[in-house]
Amino acid sequence: MDKVMAAAIKRYHDLQDKNLLGGGIEHIERQHGRGKLTARERIDVLADPGTFSERGSVVGTTSARMDGRAAVAPCDGAVVGTVKVHGRLTMVYAPDFTVLGGSMGSQHGFKYCRSLEMAAKWGIPMVILSDSSGGRLGYSDVGGGGYDVVFRLQSIFSGVVPQITVLMGPCIAGGAYTPTLCDFLLMSRISANMWIGGPRQTAASTGEKIDKEIGSADYHMKFTGTADIVEDDDEVSIKRCRELLRYLPQNYREKPPRWEDSNDPDRNVDSVMDIVPTDFDKTYDMHDVIEQLVDDGNYLEIKDEYAKNLITCFCRFDGEPVGLVANNPAYPGSILEVNSCDKYYRFLQALDGYNIPLVNLVDTPPVVPGREEEARGLLRHIGKITDVYATTTVPKISVVLREAYADAGSMIMGGGKSMGTDVIYCWPTARFGIEASTLDYREVYGKGIEDDAYDAYLSRAREKVDAFDTAHAWTSQMVDDMILPGDTRTKIIEALQVTRNKSEQLPARAKTHSSPPT
Repeated sequence: MDKVMAAAIKRYHDLQDKNLLGGGIEHIERQHGRGKLTARERIDVLADPGTFSERGSVVGTTSARMDGRAAVAPCDGAVVGTVKVHGRLTMVYAPDFTVLGGSMGSQHGFKYCRSLEMAAKWGIPMVILSDSSGGRLGYSDVGGGGYDVVFRLQSIFSGVVPQITVLMGPCIAGGAYTPTLCDFLLMSRISANMWIGGPRQTAASTGEKIDKEIGSADYHMKFTGTADIVEDDDEVSIKRCRELLRYLPQNYREKPPRWEDSNDPDRNVDSVMDIVPTDFDKTYDMHDVIEQLVDDGNYLEIKDEYAKNLITCFCRFDGEPVGLVANNPAYPGSILEVNSCDKYYRFLQALDGYNIPLVNLVDTPPVVPGREEEARGLLRHIGKITDVYATTTVPKISVVLREAYADAGSMIMGGGKSMGTDVIYCWPTARFGIEASTLDYREVYGKGIEDDAYDAYLSRAREKVDAFDTAHAWTSQMVDDMILPGDTRTKIIEALQVTRNKSEQLPARAKTHSSPPT
């Protein structure tokens, strides 16, 4: 080796050593003092050991401070590259908060955008380990100007490859849009905050003082529904991201990976009869049913603290990943209202985008009218679910456990064949009806109602039809067959097997937005 090469190699190693320290020991200690991991430590948690291949490691900042002082920013505050997660290739982008607060300068932005483009081109998931103060203000090249490119790329590649953000730091103003454009958002309870305007910015702009908890992980889980999963700290949040990736395909062209399972596919689940009461007035927790049905009792719930009357989760049946949606009678009426509608359709869009079968467990009364829900746009939200469900082409399987009433049970929750559900089962104790209440329609319509109309139809609108009468006529468009509760797991697995190669082609459309989003 000659002197020139030796000097170049030494320079390379010196640069890499500097990169490992990011913004320096002091800033790393400050990061740890906040209970946070550094960017490279986070990548180590995400990646299978020894699989991180960095890209852009020699990149530095090209920006200068407005006051003329030189800026030092190893990797320009962005660590990017590929990793393997459970043996599958994944792109990762991690802002380094120890370097200028992880702010986005020009080179930082280019690295972020290129990683998105490469993930989409190579057909691999994109994971964003976010901890950034936003655009790099006070410098000659304002990095905030690059967010528009990021937004566009995220939107273009939505549904092409899975995009997941694990938020573990501040996320404010324009930068706060990027997590919402991802398929899934995970937040660390100890470190994540997300606002359009934080407490200081809001106070400066409007004079309004907002509670510091607004924008926290729990706030975005319980109240806004923006967060999909919340965990206590950085490490657990990233490990949950690893778990989520096990349910997702690499891209929209593939099906999700099937994992070997030791659970007997023919396992009887008579235990569900001890959970679900035959008395329709009694409640129960649908989580207990799910644990009995799925492989090893394991599932990954999405938005577990938001709209708790509806459960959305990933699970497996005989090793095959599915998205499961279920009413939960443990919470008021298990009805569909604005928040649960929003929760349902967003989850369903992800399933349809990534070829993940849908399993519905149905036990719901009809949608209940009311001033507040009407004012919040309940009709629009129901319309959105109806649109998404009807145009979803993945296998759709439903099991009616007890009740499937009115539009909620027969259409929105997949309790009717005419909406495109592939296989519909019901338990022998299930019942169906147009109306679940004991409402006297003469009180609704007043004197304007004709006696013969009431006697011929409206008086019977609240009548319940049992499973035997419904299953007796295929023309009812309600169920394909009646099953015993103990066979529910076996029948779901059978339905997944027969629909595995389902092919459904919708009419060609220039755009697929249809009804407006909520």
